[in-house]
Amino acid sequence: MRALASEHHGGALRRPRGHPTGLTFYSSPMTFYPMTVHRMNALVCRRAQSLLLLAAALLLPLGAQAQPTTSSPDAPSRAAAEAPRTAYLVRSADMLPVVLMSARTSLTGEADGFAAAAADVVVVGPAVKGLVTGGPHAAALTESLDAGVRVVACGLAMKKTGVTEGDLLDGIDTAPNGFHELFRLEAKGYVTLQL
Repeated sequence: MRALASEHHGGALRRPRGHPTGLTFYSSPMTFYPMTVHRMNALVCRRAQSLLLLAAALLLPLGAQAQPTTSSPDAPSRAAAEAPRTAYLVRSADMLPVVLMSARTSLTGEADGFAAAAADVVVVGPAVKGLVTGGPHAAALTESLDAGVRVVACGLAMKKTGVTEGDLLDGIDTAPNGFHELFRLEAKGYVTLQL
């Protein structure tokens, strides 16, 4: 394909006779200094490098300003002062061990460093059967209660499932209505999660 442009217009492209590199660019209409594609590429690359170096030089002071500040290890962290109070609503006994572990570790700061100021677990529906003494979740319940987790059994669910207060593991609180207990905690500023 040989597309030839007029030879007398500056900036036009033409294929010079006997020139091995192909197209030649003319720099302006007033001058006829041929510039090959290779020379033009080299010029563009040099200008791009210059611009990158200039940008890097301008951004260096910003990097120095973005260095993290250090505080004394004894100073209380802002995150600790603003730790949320959490409440979990559990409907399924299968979810109880996972929720108890999450509530417990949020109080102790284990695992991922998330810290909560308080952790309440409100148990409703058939899941209240998992709160009985000698039940399958007794060890997880005891460990969580010892860590400061407050566990609340729904009174309505207890009546429906035949669980009495005497059947519950020591340390478990009761509320007449588990959903109302969760609403009460939300009104006090607790962050809630329903499972």
